[in-house]
Amino acid sequence: MKYKTLIFDLDDTLVDDGESIKYSFKIILKKLNIEYSDSLFQEWITADKTFWLNWAHKNLNLPNFKSIQEEVEYVRAYRFLLFFKSLNLNYDDALELNKLYCDNLGVNIIEIEGATKLIKDLSKEYEISIASNGPIEPALNKINKLHINPYISSILTSGEIGIGKPNKEFFDALLKKLENNDKNKMLIIGDSLSSDIKGGMNNGIDTCWFNKDNKTLPTEYKPTMEIHKLLELKKKL
Repeated sequence: MKYKTLIFDLDDTLVDDGESIKYSFKIILKKLNIEYSDSLFQEWITADKTFWLNWAHKNLNLPNFKSIQEEVEYVRAYRFLLFFKSLNLNYDDALELNKLYCDNLGVNIIEIEGATKLIKDLSKEYEISIASNGPIEPALNKINKLHINPYISSILTSGEIGIGKPNKEFFDALLKKLENNDKNKMLIIGDSLSSDIKGGMNNGIDTCWFNKDNKTLPTEYKPTMEIHKLLELKKKL
């Protein structure tokens, strides 16, 4: 058996993050007395994804902070200030919106087909870790609702440490949590090329691209393996 540790992304790998996000987005729109539309939701998806990619790659112009917690709190609120800038929200308004948004991210959880069974089965032979770019609270809610918590050895989110995948600092923190410390015996499984696959490539860890939408692989990315259904992973291993 080549691998000892399997490192799973969470959103859009084990859970359908789109439905969770849509539910939370509708909640905050109701709070703001804004009518929901699919086009506005797609604007949010694009803006939010771009925002977090810029944060992960340290492309945001941010003030200096006294602690990681202070930075994470500011950044979460800042994205709402940017997206709803026409409303002239203040910082406290944005903090409240972020709390409402995050509190509801774990409400409408839809499992990616086979996720729970896969984790249960693989945990009999492998150390299972979760590595997610996002806040810790929704991540824990999602894991609990999938009923996979007993099978997870460690969890790390960008919200805990103030930096996300693909940065080396994220993986350094993750490695400290793992029982197995041999990178040659680790595999990262995720849907994001820019976070999961690039993170593995940059940090000397094998990767499995979960290409559920049958996208074309850009030449700059070199995943070790590729799957289109989550349960295909068992055969690849």
